[in-house]
Order: sequence, then C-alpha cells, then structure tokens
Amino acid sequence: MKRTFAALMPTLLTLTSLAAASEPLPAHIEACAALRRDAERLACYDKAVALIKAGGEGAQAPSAENMFGANSDITDSQAGLPAVKREELKQISGSVTSLRRGDDGMIQLQLDNGQVWRQQDSDVRLAVATGDQVTIVRAAMGTFRLTDKTGRFARFKRVR
Repeated sequence: MKRTFAALMPTLLTLTSLAAASEPLPAHIEACAALRRDAERLACYDKAVALIKAGGEGAQAPSAENMFGANSDITDSQAGLPAVKREELKQISGSVTSLRRGDDGMIQLQLDNGQVWRQQDSDVRLAVATGDQVTIVRAAMGTFRLTDKTGRFARFKRVR
C-alpha cells in the first residue's frame, strides 16, 4: 500500500499543479510579472498580495511607474519557468508637491504621484523647490539620480 501511494504521489502533485495553472491569475499578480527589476517585482507582488488579503479584488493593479524605485523596504531559481516579457522604465517625471531638508542638508521630497524620495549624496546641494518639475533617472548599480534646474544632480532613494 505504501509503495502504491509513493508511486502515485508524483502523478497527484503534477495533476494538482496543472489544475492550479489553468486558473487565471488575478490582475494584481499579472501586472507584477511584467516588471523587469527583481526588487520592483517583489515589492509589486507584496503589494498585490496585501490587496488580495484586504479583499481588494477590484482594486487597481500596481503600475510600472508606481513600482519604479520600489524595494523591499517599501512594501531563487528561474529554471523551468516560461519566459515573460518584462517592462523596465528608465525614468519617471513628476511635480514636487512637498519638500523638506533634514538637519544633515539632505532633501526628502514627495512627487505628485505619491512617491517619496530621499537624497543620498550629502556633498551635493540641489536647487529644488515645491512645484518644480523633476525627472528621476535609473542610474548604475540600482541607484537613481535626480537633476535640478541648474544641472546639478544627486543620487536619491525611494522611501515610500
């Protein structure tokens, strides 16, 4: 009896996974699969799962812009998985809705899309004011760069 059950176990697991695979994924999860950056994709999945747990099936799925710069602070193997076309934004733009400088001189600003970014370079003094239009560009090694109206730039990290 144990041998029969042991022999049938792989078949049962395969059938179970096939049945689960035929069900469509919620829109929250589908939107996340298109994100290219691992940290952004993981943050998107975390947000999508939180929406599902909260009963937000009708809620809007996270967009690529919404997840730009996201990481695990804000919210292994790929073998055998089908290839998925992934989206990667190179930059986002927005208006500064609020801005404050910390005691260390670093800027923390909020954009009109609700994202909050904090300056990382303490040796750079930027000229940014509320109402300014800014662009945040994806830079090297997972960093992001904001350039002010005078052409100076500093590294920024998304904090919310």
